[in-house]
Amino acid sequence: RDADALKAAGERLKDYVDKITFVHSNYSELGTVLDDLEIAEVDGVLLDLGVSSYQLDTAERGFSYMQDAKLDMRMDRDNKTSAYEVVNEYPEEELRRILYEYGEEKFSRKIAAIIADRRKDKPVETTLELVDIIKAAIPERFRQKGSHPAKRVFQAVRIEVNGELAILEGAIKDAFDLLKPKGRMCVI
Repeated sequence: RDADALKAAGERLKDYVDKITFVHSNYSELGTVLDDLEIAEVDGVLLDLGVSSYQLDTAERGFSYMQDAKLDMRMDRDNKTSAYEVVNEYPEEELRRILYEYGEEKFSRKIAAIIADRRKDKPVETTLELVDIIKAAIPERFRQKGSHPAKRVFQAVRIEVNGELAILEGAIKDAFDLLKPKGRMCVI
């Protein structure tokens, strides 16, 4: 799904290029991709979900709440919707739902309200602007505990931007249907 990851895999696995077919797609297209490759069944399927360390470490990808960059979070940069659109164009109640359902964020209502209020004057453009909003919405005593206060919000926005849950159920079903008897599937 991520062209940069595909390029890195090609470089890392260059000694095995005769045994590997690289495909720029996503899990929702598994059946179609295998049909195009004339593969009816597979011995195994590995689905590696979520964000990679490369995506987090590359500030300009806009995945990290630790580095300032434009809000993006697209695994496939050809996708139209980025984190910018989600944060600045989604109705407040839809933002709240996403933060609560995908991030299990208990302060989702307050965070969505502050985002909606701030974007009336100026769009939220960068990751650290969003972090500041999140910190303003979460009471200080809750910010002191555990992980970074923006972790759940960034996860929720990333899931929405990339449609991660929407494609997952169909991809798992398709993968099972394509497995040979006694085949294996691993989901990370």
